[in-house]
Amino acid sequence: MHPLSRRRWLLSATGIAGVGVFASRAALAFSIQNDNAEVDTLVRDRCSARNPYHAQLVADLVAKLKGHSQAEIEAALAATRCPICGCPIA
Repeated sequence: MHPLSRRRWLLSATGIAGVGVFASRAALAFSIQNDNAEVDTLVRDRCSARNPYHAQLVADLVAKLKGHSQAEIEAALAATRCPICGCPIA
């Protein structure tokens, strides 16, 4: 038996790995699925006033600004963004 050179070993190892990747179709598969009602609701509601986290942020900010004018509170709400999704909270 003759010893393998480093180049020959790397080429054979790469070839074996490549065959393994192409042989497993699931690893390279890409599927498109239709929306279901639950996912559609989550996407639609993530940045709306019905989002409970956004509602809590609004309540916290209004509580912190107690004593300020309504115009100042509304300006602060308009300028504040959600730290998670980056959407305006009001």
